[in-house]
Amino acid sequence: MPTAFHHVHIKSKTPRDSAAWWVDMFGAVAQPEFDFGTIHFTPVVLDGVTINITGHGPEEAAGFGEPQAIPYWGLEHIGVYVDDMDATLARFEEQGRKVYLRRPGPYNYEIAFADAPDGVVVELLSPLEEG
Repeated sequence: MPTAFHHVHIKSKTPRDSAAWWVDMFGAVAQPEFDFGTIHFTPVVLDGVTINITGHGPEEAAGFGEPQAIPYWGLEHIGVYVDDMDATLARFEEQGRKVYLRRPGPYNYEIAFADAPDGVVVELLSPLEEG
């Protein structure tokens, strides 16, 4: 059976605000909202990958904790290519979002880690100029 990457799922206290942030920050495309059981989905698509953003269902309400700080085991971050690292980081800083690290990375990229909504961390990757 062939396999393919299907989606990322983000739990949010404010799913519509979170979806709007992904649209504004990275040009994700908002998709039609829908309900599945007791969960309301506010999906966006970024570079062909669906990001399902939901709140909690009634049976989940009591079980949520606050996000943990990086680094940690498990899905630590989502990598996003950007063509202008300075401009992208400036937008994060304008929003009061924490930037953890900026440095050269593998494969001739500059990388930076920054906070996105809902405890999600993004790794921003931008090509280093060859010189």
